[in-house]
Amino acid sequence: MRLDLYVLRAVLGGTLATLGVVLALAMILLFLDEVDKISAAYTLFNALMFVLLMLPGYMLEFFPLATLIGSLVALGALAAGNEITAMRSMGLSLARISVPVLMAGVLLGLMGMLIGETLGPWGQSEARLMRAQALGQTLSLQGAEGLWVREKRAELSGGERFVHIDLVTPGGEVRGVRVFDFAANGALQGAMQFAQAKPFEAGWLAEQVGSNQFSAERIESAFESQRRLESLVQPNVLNVLAVIPQYMSLGELWRYAQFLDKNSLKSEAYWLAWWGKLLAPLSVVAMLLLALPFSLATRRAGGAGVRLVIGIVLGMGVFVLSRLLTQGSLLAGLSPMFAAMLPPVMMLAVAIWFLYRQESRHVA
Repeated sequence: MRLDLYVLRAVLGGTLATLGVVLALAMILLFLDEVDKISAAYTLFNALMFVLLMLPGYMLEFFPLATLIGSLVALGALAAGNEITAMRSMGLSLARISVPVLMAGVLLGLMGMLIGETLGPWGQSEARLMRAQALGQTLSLQGAEGLWVREKRAELSGGERFVHIDLVTPGGEVRGVRVFDFAANGALQGAMQFAQAKPFEAGWLAEQVGSNQFSAERIESAFESQRRLESLVQPNVLNVLAVIPQYMSLGELWRYAQFLDKNSLKSEAYWLAWWGKLLAPLSVVAMLLLALPFSLATRRAGGAGVRLVIGIVLGMGVFVLSRLLTQGSLLAGLSPMFAAMLPPVMMLAVAIWFLYRQESRHVA
């Protein structure tokens, strides 16, 4: 039991320390990217708040890589100090030593899921909203059911346009749009609504457009299957509401993917993200199990610096291979569930095979 706690603390400590270093580097890079935006409206405090709010989302992206590097360094240190060798000489098999490693994987995986369901999506949304408002990008109010945008319009002689958008896809299309034009005296001049619109040349191409023009004498109504709009809202405002799969919670991904399916729209990216988040703990466990045989194989390779380099190279290789397998599976027409499941299952199989080889050599 004490050995289990010792190995568990070593793995957790190494992983969290590595994650802290990676996040510190990410924080510096994010802040440097925000420096040129600092002004009287978007202050240094705003920039720092933006970076801090974005960090939980980035942590989820770096989590598997940090897990592999941190556990490889921690387990490598145990192996270099002959502590794992001592455990094996006591009669403990690699399978038995893997138990606290698996426990650490479960704890880290659950922590990642908790952040992914709470701080990650909330922080990303709040960060983009806060920056848009501070930069004066005409963002008025974001509610639970979309985004309200307010703009001064020259063609309204000092009046304002209010636009409500239900959602924005990553490709820049908008859906469920309602537009209200008000004169300078507050009188409603026109209203328009359409199902969706996509960027077209220098403007927008809207579909299923219903419009009303109001005057003192009459109301003019019209309906068009398609209509060219010279302007709607600024493109940078739409980035605030863009539905980005990796920054959504499991519940949001499920509802949005169902919505896309019901409307015969492409939903593969959202189902892939949903399955990826659901299987994230399995990926963490696979990374930790992969680190154990590699730490034994590299115990004579050098100090912690060498193991760190090996961990980074191995982690980047696994990351790239995982992306290639996932996207290749989708291109081959396989289901998002299979595409998301393939990389962690393959990593788990490779880790078990390496553990088996290490154990066979020890017995021999």
